[in-house]
Amino acid sequence: MHNKNIYQLVQSHTVTQPEKIACIYQQTQINYQQLINKVDSLAAGLTQLGIKQGHKVALFCPNNLEFTYCLLAAAKLGIALAPLPLTLKGQALSKALQVADCEYAIAWISVAEQLVNNDVLATDNIITIGGNSDNLIDLVNVMSASTAQYDEFPVENINLPYILTMTSGSTGQPKPIVFTQATKIVRAFDATAQYYQLDKSDVVLVSTPLYHSLAQRSLLMPLMLGASVVILPKFSVNAWLDAINTHKISFLFAVSSQLKALIPELAKAQLTSLKCVVSSSATLESDDKKSLLLALNCRFHECYGASEMGVISDFDITEPNVPINSVGKPLPNLKIKICDAERNTLSNGNIGEIACRSPTAFAQYYNLPEQTAQSYDSDGYFFTGDLGYLDDDNYLYYVGRTKEVIKSGGINVYPSDIELVTNYLPWISECAAFGVSDDKFGEVILLSFVCNDAAPVNAKMQLQMHLFKELTDYQQPRILFEMKRLPKTEMGKIHKPSIKQAYLESCN
Repeated sequence: MHNKNIYQLVQSHTVTQPEKIACIYQQTQINYQQLINKVDSLAAGLTQLGIKQGHKVALFCPNNLEFTYCLLAAAKLGIALAPLPLTLKGQALSKALQVADCEYAIAWISVAEQLVNNDVLATDNIITIGGNSDNLIDLVNVMSASTAQYDEFPVENINLPYILTMTSGSTGQPKPIVFTQATKIVRAFDATAQYYQLDKSDVVLVSTPLYHSLAQRSLLMPLMLGASVVILPKFSVNAWLDAINTHKISFLFAVSSQLKALIPELAKAQLTSLKCVVSSSATLESDDKKSLLLALNCRFHECYGASEMGVISDFDITEPNVPINSVGKPLPNLKIKICDAERNTLSNGNIGEIACRSPTAFAQYYNLPEQTAQSYDSDGYFFTGDLGYLDDDNYLYYVGRTKEVIKSGGINVYPSDIELVTNYLPWISECAAFGVSDDKFGEVILLSFVCNDAAPVNAKMQLQMHLFKELTDYQQPRILFEMKRLPKTEMGKIHKPSIKQAYLESCN
């Protein structure tokens, strides 16, 4: 099975179940035969434009069916797709295209118009989605091409670059992660379908942005499996609940911020179709895990991973006697070790950098051979940049990012220790701790926090007293910064640089 490419795996279902619903998006449902017809038309049209194996194409597209067609057409043609957020603007937009060497772009009309105004791409190399322009090629017209003369496809090599996912390096410059189709297939089958016991009878929900690798797996996995997938344009509590009830969703990945937002409604909802829910992205607070355990009448997993490696650890929180504060055990065929700054292996219970060896690893950082080599040790372990520790039962505990460790007065302070104590208070909705520069101590601790309606009038003073009681002297925040809400990324992770910027602006 794994010798076929992604397109071939999906296409195989046109033989066995052509009329089965493959994708649902809003009011539109398409079966496997219709899906492959759309993909074949797009692949033929792209070929007529001169796009072929090895070309790199930027994709700026919201969650919709066109994103699906582009993913599968890229798999068929052997081109590398660089999915990017529609929110990129100005220099960040140009830089992302440049570092990935994108020769073409398929872009939502608002982004396409921005691309016309810079010199990164030729106008003839920009294809629009969601609207047309007098000067640009429309995806609808591209898909009207005849497929008859392109029978030689698909490309057989599954080890070519397929997806370029952007991440930021330590300098803040975009750093493209290269995935092959082979990696995407292993992640879909071995690390998802097999691990979570899925088959072609399942209905899977996509509720996170498709430019992110987790959502791509949620989309491609059911299509390769012969199951059905429902694409949510954008997450909201009502849309999520409606999709599950309307389409009888059985499996989904959700980021922790989505699940936290759902807690008040889940107790009232009757989600009888769900078989398994997996929480990803940032780790859930213990109280939220307990609330979700009571509200969800299905298997409930939490996983930890990295873009470069996929899911690293996972556990079913519904099983008895599991350490609820952990992020689970290593997946099958995956090894984890904890290392110090010199990459020496630490014994259980000691905090260090999480390193892992996995068959689901990325291919490379694009055009960055030195950074790729430096991210591995001689035994093939990838160093994640995350801090954690293992217990004697091989459960992994996530502590934070190595670059987020606060060095105050020569002592390492872990933000998670401060955040954990702060979240004990029932009137704290969310919080984030990090370091800010200080002439005397190097860094001092800033704690940003959000109160809910139950907060006392003197919330800041009460918080300060609580922290003084629960934390040691070197862990004490020097700055308490109250906010109405904490800024987050589209994947629901708290964005600490934005908090720091807001604090600095408040000081001026």
